[in-house]
Amino acid sequence: VLQILLEACLESAEDRETPGQLWALREVRSIICSYLHQVFISEPSLAKLVHFQGYPRELLPVTVKGIPSMHICLDFIPELLSQPSLEKQVFAVDLVSHLALHYALPKSMSVARLAINTLSTLVTVLSSENRAELFVPSLPALVRICEAFPPLVEDVVSLLTQVGKVCLAEACSHSHCSPANLTNWPVAADHVLVGHIQRTFVSILRQAILKVKVY
Repeated sequence: VLQILLEACLESAEDRETPGQLWALREVRSIICSYLHQVFISEPSLAKLVHFQGYPRELLPVTVKGIPSMHICLDFIPELLSQPSLEKQVFAVDLVSHLALHYALPKSMSVARLAINTLSTLVTVLSSENRAELFVPSLPALVRICEAFPPLVEDVVSLLTQVGKVCLAEACSHSHCSPANLTNWPVAADHVLVGHIQRTFVSILRQAILKVKVY
């Protein structure tokens, strides 16, 4: 039932095209988030169940901002990160990134660092395809983590550099190529991932390093 309620919060093409629908959707989201907050407070185990089952990641900004009790997810994200499913690991990294932006707490930073370390341990053990499947959707989350906690920028940059080196090494191992001449990479997944990593470096630079807050 809770999963169905969450799916009702998804924005559709009709919502964007029909006048007044986005306003109605905001009302629906507010009501559902208030209800889920009460459910999570009374039964924290249901919060864990819902997030282990997963729901569309595009709803994470909605749930984190709309459900005040979402901070309890920090308690079980380490377990979620340890699941063997790449989909669950991506969801966990995405979740912690939104929580980091919303809750600037030492615990949030600790869990965010754990997420970075978890990704780092997976870099060399995954195939090219699985590596891209894990990292491509996780890169925007890493930018958010850097924005929330600038002290973690160094860890994220180190991770991205590690991933890039592994992709480069694997690309070269599949053909007689040199690092200076990779115009035709034999491993498409690695090629795509490196492109995303390069754009992620730019995003981190703009949103976490050069971003100046005026108080």
